[in-house]
Amino acid sequence: MKKFGLIILLVTLFATTYAQTADEVVNKFVEASGGKEKLNSIKTLQYKQHIKLNLPMGSFDVPLQYFKEKDKFFRLQSSVAFGGQNMNFFTLVTDTAGYTFIPPNPFNGNEGGIEKISDKALKGLQYQTDPAGLFAPLVDYAAKGNKVELLKDDKVNKEDCYKLKLTTSTGQETTFLINKNTNLVARVDAKGEMAANNSGMGGMMSGLGGRMDKMEVKIEYTNYTDVDGLKFPTKALIKSNISDSQSEITDIQINKEIASKWYKAQ
Repeated sequence: MKKFGLIILLVTLFATTYAQTADEVVNKFVEASGGKEKLNSIKTLQYKQHIKLNLPMGSFDVPLQYFKEKDKFFRLQSSVAFGGQNMNFFTLVTDTAGYTFIPPNPFNGNEGGIEKISDKALKGLQYQTDPAGLFAPLVDYAAKGNKVELLKDDKVNKEDCYKLKLTTSTGQETTFLINKNTNLVARVDAKGEMAANNSGMGGMMSGLGGRMDKMEVKIEYTNYTDVDGLKFPTKALIKSNISDSQSEITDIQINKEIASKWYKAQ
């Protein structure tokens, strides 16, 4: 009986230490990124991302614009020149509803138009209304209903990294690799919907007839810069099961007013 009690005690101590270690890694990341207070002080976040997308059918320039207002609003605006025409896409998410717009596509017969996002899908997208940096789900993760598990260390470009698996309150999973020297995110791994969300290419790929459930990405983040005392990556290499694409993140604006037109489902 005593032996059994000792085993239970050891298991409990191990689990506690494991959770504390995961928290320590997250805390290191948060401090390196600018600190919890500054990250949580972000009310609005706007930035652009330009992707050089390489697909079997050819290479495309994909400009993206991101808009976030804390717990209220998220919009991803994107476009791509395809088949001699410019195709625009958007995803709009609020605290109560969501909409997506896909243009007509004569290549797959999609008539396009604005569609309301289902309640289930909306819940899976609302985490994107969080503007606490590019990796907001890690900031105050427990308070947001997220869970973090520390996995076995890994490497990104031969540099040692901590590896964390984050599960959102809606059950979606993302893996973060955090550089041990800088304590900043070196890579994000995801599959399915989270791969589409993290890469920014979900709406566009869906409009072009792609299957999001089969998508897998490993996104390497580099060239961190200081914006109002916070660290943001400015380059990202998106490695997917389709191809590798370079991207650049620019025009990062913190706590600046978002133009009213972006709040409209149009």
